[in-house]
Amino acid sequence: MQLPMPRASNFHEIHQAAFDVGRPHSLCVNRKGVRFVNEATGYDRFGQAMVADHLATGANCPCWLVFDATFREKFSAGGLMPNVLMPDAKVPGDWWGHYLFRAESLADLARQIHVPVDALEKSVARMNAHAASGTDPEFGRGGNAYDRMFGDPTVAPNPCLGAIAKAPFYAVPINNGDLGTKGGLRCDERARVLDGAGVPIGNLYAAGNCAGSPFGDCYPGAGATIGPALTFGFVAANDIAERAGNSASARGDEDQSAHEGEIVA
Repeated sequence: MQLPMPRASNFHEIHQAAFDVGRPHSLCVNRKGVRFVNEATGYDRFGQAMVADHLATGANCPCWLVFDATFREKFSAGGLMPNVLMPDAKVPGDWWGHYLFRAESLADLARQIHVPVDALEKSVARMNAHAASGTDPEFGRGGNAYDRMFGDPTVAPNPCLGAIAKAPFYAVPINNGDLGTKGGLRCDERARVLDGAGVPIGNLYAAGNCAGSPFGDCYPGAGATIGPALTFGFVAANDIAERAGNSASARGDEDQSAHEGEIVA
């Protein structure tokens, strides 16, 4: 979620909404008012779903997070804190109608965000039916442990599904963003950058997001960018030290020889 940066004109802050989108009493729709994803899925898959839906409909990126007053009381929505911390009266005036929308009915909310009224009302009605049954036949929201971890354990029968029924109703635009890259320089197991023929380029190493991901175009989970950066940074440093004759093993041998010499003396 993008919001104005305090005390800096014409700049925006980026507020993570990766876990807010899967809370109960909310749903995400494209700009046609239609759901397109299991909102509680991992943020990587959510982003991929945004792109896929935009390619198919031209009506995503950003999409809309729509929620009711019950959600507003309990949860954050990107940079919008729960009502107990940031009641509507304390929301900056220039947010309304630009970054945050509010209405006493879904129809009025739909008109404010330029989404078809009928489509949004139908999407919310289906979500409310899913909340009552505890099952989301459209996208399976709340159907696995990962989804439920970010739900509300006080909500039954499915902690990820809650009725969107209590006015006022709210909407905020959710943008797609980059966490890392799947591109970068191709490296070998010693973090050495390879040329087009697969031969290491002298004295050139890469790690982290500068290097091609060891996972290819997949994202296994949190830390998938940090872990390789730490690992291959360590590998590169050791390779450099070994080539310079300054590796830990070499220093250990020298220290041992010096120590033995002192004993002999």
